[in-house]
Amino acid sequence: MKQKWMWHGIGAGLLSGILLGAFLWAVEEQSGRRVYTLLMNVDYIPVVNAVTYPAPVEFLFHLVVSVTLAVILLWLIRRMRMLGSRVIVWLVTVNTLVGVLIWPVTSLSGRTPAAADWVSLAWWLAGHALYGAVLGWLFRKEEEYGDEDYPLDNDRIRSSQ
Repeated sequence: MKQKWMWHGIGAGLLSGILLGAFLWAVEEQSGRRVYTLLMNVDYIPVVNAVTYPAPVEFLFHLVVSVTLAVILLWLIRRMRMLGSRVIVWLVTVNTLVGVLIWPVTSLSGRTPAAADWVSLAWWLAGHALYGAVLGWLFRKEEEYGDEDYPLDNDRIRSSQ
């Protein structure tokens, strides 16, 4: 299958998205910080915000975003021919920045943490860094599989680590 890498991106996005959701849910359950609520929040999306969705549907929205982001990031990594631990560092950085960029939407809903809630922000960014680290680890695994559709060969991968 010529687009085998895309299936890997979809799987990695699902797993990473589930772990991010579980992490932020646990933080919210233990601390009362509404970081999981923020992850599930669609109050700021026109038309979509007109309906109140059940929790599984909100989580499905989150997974769609996670899978889409993972496939795009894997495509970029392949395009840049990024290898080894650089993948993890880059993805932790990119996804932490995504967390920073999303954070201001907290001001658009009364259900989410206040924009100046620095403890919630720290948990939020930790979750997004975790998401990036898991994606990076899973993407490095793709290199090790020697997928014929992956643009790099295994000898170059092993020598770069």
